[in-house]
Amino acid sequence: MALAPALAPALAPALRRAGGRALLPGLRAAGPRALRTAPTCWKSGSVVNSHTEYTLQGEDYMGAAGLIGHMPKPYVIPKRGMDLLHEPLFNKGVRFPERERDRLSLRGLLPPKVLSTRLQVARFLEVFRATDSMIGKYNLLSSLQDRNETLFYKVVTENIEEMAPVVYTPTVGEACQQFSVQFRRPRGMFFSVEDRGEFAAMLCNWPADEVDVVVVTDGSRILGLGDLGVDGMGISIGKLNLYVACGGISPARVLPVCLDVGTDNEELLANPYYLGLNRPRATGDEY
Repeated sequence: MALAPALAPALAPALRRAGGRALLPGLRAAGPRALRTAPTCWKSGSVVNSHTEYTLQGEDYMGAAGLIGHMPKPYVIPKRGMDLLHEPLFNKGVRFPERERDRLSLRGLLPPKVLSTRLQVARFLEVFRATDSMIGKYNLLSSLQDRNETLFYKVVTENIEEMAPVVYTPTVGEACQQFSVQFRRPRGMFFSVEDRGEFAAMLCNWPADEVDVVVVTDGSRILGLGDLGVDGMGISIGKLNLYVACGGISPARVLPVCLDVGTDNEELLANPYYLGLNRPRATGDEY
């Protein structure tokens, strides 16, 4: 989709490409056969470098900080206790070992048994594979991502052929059609035509200081389904999920964006649950 001119200068200062430059040469040098993904949570005291760990020839790492180096860069977790369990970027659920439960004020907030990542993946796949519909599988994955991104990307990267058609096409089209009805947890940023002049200030609301990749849609042409308005946000989310899983981009450094400039879809305009602007799509100079 074309990027509305008003958004480009507002997004530009937020985009940093240092992480990408550091990652890609390492991947080229090591070759694809040297790449192994293993979600982890490395910590020292109350400092955690959490998320998918990419090991190149057994010595290079890329974690939530989005950097490549011979040692993980500590990433300070600003949350503890229940707030941490509600933060999907760092939550590991029952994978937290006892020492981390003490340091992060989690003791008593989780069942006492610690389950390995391998067992968590196996448990999720049993439920996933017992689900008949593709949209049901999509909802299971979305729910997992909303509570534990480390486990989500572990599942996706280790089963990419099985997961790719669920995370993106063809299932994401149906997910977009149900976006407003199924909406549970916000992900990404929404800029509407009524926010003109406020985009730069709105970017300050995004929790990450550095962003490497932005995927933008205005929802006008979604996979042959036509104008889906703000419900097209599922496309931006789905693409970035694949970029993270397959391209080695840190999930803490991506930003899905939807430009809501209205919709000409009469069915959406008549739907009381539709979450976008209830107005015709902007065109011409207004767009």
